[in-house]
Amino acid sequence: MKRIILISVFCFLPLLVLSGCQTHFTDSHQKPTILVGDISYQEVQKTYPYFQSPGKTVAQPADAIKQLKAVSEATHLTVYFGVWCHDSVREVPELIALLDTVNNPNISYQLISLDMKKQEPQGRAKANGILYTPTIVVNQAGKELGRIIEKPEQDLATDLAKILTTVKD
Repeated sequence: MKRIILISVFCFLPLLVLSGCQTHFTDSHQKPTILVGDISYQEVQKTYPYFQSPGKTVAQPADAIKQLKAVSEATHLTVYFGVWCHDSVREVPELIALLDTVNNPNISYQLISLDMKKQEPQGRAKANGILYTPTIVVNQAGKELGRIIEKPEQDLATDLAKILTTVKD
């Protein structure tokens, strides 16, 4: 009997000591919550510093930039992306840098951040068949002209210009 009590003490004493240890992280150790839904690029950069404008941007062809600067019809880009997605981390800052370079008031964009299941509160990703991030949906006059999914075939400027000129021809 004495032996059972001694074994019990040695088994439960470490458990008692461990139960007193801190089992949660302080706020400084927690990862930020994944923001989902409509979000500005400034909010993305503030909350997720790894989304800063790229230090080394991909060279965009001058002829494609010229075509994008010449877009005269209202064009809207809906960008579905994930703050957790490495393709989004690469492509979204590149896209914003490109749009800043083009500086065409006829081209607007909207960022929609998705959770890891590629969903957001308003259900737009599901309604638009978004399966991969990032997906850039190009619209004019309420009609979808094309998409860039995950990464451009050539580069963002060329692919956007191609989507916008293919429809015109």
